Amino acid sequence: MFSTGGFSYPLLVGISGVQGSGKSTLSYSLCKQLRGVGITCKCVSLDDFYLDPEERAVLASKFHPLFQQRGLPGTHDLQLLQDVISRFKRGAALILPVFDKSIDRKLPKSTWRKVDAGLQVLIIEGWCMGLEEQPSDELASPVNQFEQEFDKDGSFRLKVNQILCEEYQAIFSQLDSLIYLNGMSFDRVYQWRLQQEHVLKASNGKGMSDEQVRQFIQPFQRLSAWGIRSLPRIADIEVCLGENREVLQINTQLGEYTS
Repeated sequence: MFSTGGFSYPLLVGISGVQGSGKSTLSYSLCKQLRGVGITCKCVSLDDFYLDPEERAVLASKFHPLFQQRGLPGTHDLQLLQDVISRFKRGAALILPVFDKSIDRKLPKSTWRKVDAGLQVLIIEGWCMGLEEQPSDELASPVNQFEQEFDKDGSFRLKVNQILCEEYQAIFSQLDSLIYLNGMSFDRVYQWRLQQEHVLKASNGKGMSDEQVRQFIQPFQRLSAWGIRSLPRIADIEVCLGENREVLQINTQLGEYTS
C-alpha cells in the first residue's frame, strides 16, 4: 500500500442505499472528482456480479424457487467479486464484469472493462453493501404481501439471512470505508423507483406499470428496512436524504453536518 493526501491506497469503498437513492450518481461523481486530482479510480455495481439465470436455477432447485429471481443476497457471484477485490488489493490488473438487465445475464467477457494494474480506489455500489444479517427473532413474521404469499414458512428469508451472514460478511469486511445513503423510509423506494420507471417510459415507451413497480420492490423491503435501522451505526459516512433526495444531514465518525 502507499499513501498520499492523507489516505492509504489501494482503498476499497462501498456505497450502500435503497433503490433510487443515488448510489450510481454518487459513485460516478466521486470517481470524476478523484481523477480530477490525479487519483486513479473505478466504480462498479454489485448488480454487475449477479449470477446468470442458469446459475440461479441451481440455487432455486437446491434451496428455494425464489432464488431464481435476481436481487437478494445469494444471487451474486461472490467468487468473481472476491477475485476482483483480491486483485485490486494486491495492485494487479483486473477485469470488471458487466451485467445486462435487459437480457438478465452478464455480457461476454470480451466486453468487460479492463483495468490496469495499480488502481488506487475501487468503489462498489449496491443496495445491500455492508448490510449485516438480521436478528433471527425478526424473521418469524412476514413484512408484506410478497412474503405472505411466497414465503409462508419463512424458509426463503431464513436462507437469505444465513447467506448474508456466512458469505457476504467476508466480502463486506474488506471494505476500507462505507458510505450509506439513508432514504429514511422504505415508502420512498416506491416513489423513487416509480420516477425512474416513468423516465424510462418517456424515453423509450417501455417500462413497468405502477402496480408492477410496487410488486417488484417487495422482495427488497425486509432487508432495505433493516438497513435503514442498522447501517447508520456501521457506515463511516451516513448521508440522510429528504423526500426529493436532498441532503438533510451528513453523519461521520467525526460528528455531523446539517445542510
